[in-house]
Amino acid sequence: MADADTDVRIAACRQAGETRNGDPALTNAMAALLHHPERRVQLVAVYGLALHDDERCVEAARLLGPPRPGFRAEEMGYLDVAWRYEWRRAGI
Repeated sequence: MADADTDVRIAACRQAGETRNGDPALTNAMAALLHHPERRVQLVAVYGLALHDDERCVEAARLLGPPRPGFRAEEMGYLDVAWRYEWRRAGI
């Protein structure tokens, strides 16, 4: 996830998220990407953290706001996982 190439970071973050094992090394690496300058990387980090049931995804998703016009389908897929985590956490 530390690779300079954005697409490599995204792929690594997606793979780390989909392991769903709660490993602190993985979740902390994904959390570090929440402040990445590219929104695509931030979205995948939110997605990965949500899959690990890491509460840091909730505030990060709020800060990202709604999906952007023209990117709605792609961004909604990532944000939806964080929203579902938040609902589960709240018992909704």
